Amino acid sequence: MTGHDPHEAGYTAIVIAGKRPGTDPVAAARGQTYKALVEIHGQAMIARVLDALSQAPAIARIVLVTEDAIGPLDAIPGVAEAKTRLPVERVRAAPTISASVCAAIEARENDPRFLIATADHPLLTKDMVNDFLDRSQGKPGVSIALVARETIEDAYPQMQRTYLKFRGAEVSGANLFAINDRSGLNAVRFWEKVEANRKRPWKLAAAFGPLNLIGFALKLFSIDTAFRRAGKIVRCPAHAILLPYANAAIDVDKPSDLEQVEAILAAR
Repeated sequence: MTGHDPHEAGYTAIVIAGKRPGTDPVAAARGQTYKALVEIHGQAMIARVLDALSQAPAIARIVLVTEDAIGPLDAIPGVAEAKTRLPVERVRAAPTISASVCAAIEARENDPRFLIATADHPLLTKDMVNDFLDRSQGKPGVSIALVARETIEDAYPQMQRTYLKFRGAEVSGANLFAINDRSGLNAVRFWEKVEANRKRPWKLAAAFGPLNLIGFALKLFSIDTAFRRAGKIVRCPAHAILLPYANAAIDVDKPSDLEQVEAILAAR
């Protein structure tokens, strides 16, 4: 690993901590309105993510995307500590995740690079962040973090995940995205059109056109080929970054995910 000088790299971390429409099952299971505020072993999920980002040398500043009603950040256990390490700014969430990301990037014209993360990724570590950004360095457009199925199943044989299937590989997303230049905004805008299908691999593939759908269905494309073809559709170079961390693929979408994360942290 080469490491980073934060002043030289200048990654702005955008952390999505907004609330989807309706009742969130994870928040409801713990008597909260906002999933980001659900505590795991005494620390809110959002604070765990901020802790990891604020310790990663590649990150120069953090922008939190939240609803106004979430309340003062400093009242959330663990957030104040992160703010002692890096500047933390807060912006209002838009109606969708992709719209929130677009607005946050467009408002920061002078920031050269962005890392997009989510507040429901409580197993995120500074090593995951550093590794991902090291591997993304110098790649134009957008880089997307993925974890191979065998990496996940070696660590957690019983885990149920949604996998994207390519020729020679099955992968799960890791909720980390790097944008190294302004062309990456094209990928975010495209994502806004297909965001509702993020958990439906077939519909997601169909958004990239019939030939790519056939190739996906028949597993004709390697990961690199698929991303190269996708980049042409979204008008932005796209790169898959495989990470060697099973925990990078574990976010908290449902109460069973929360229980699993609690068990993993308790075992440390």
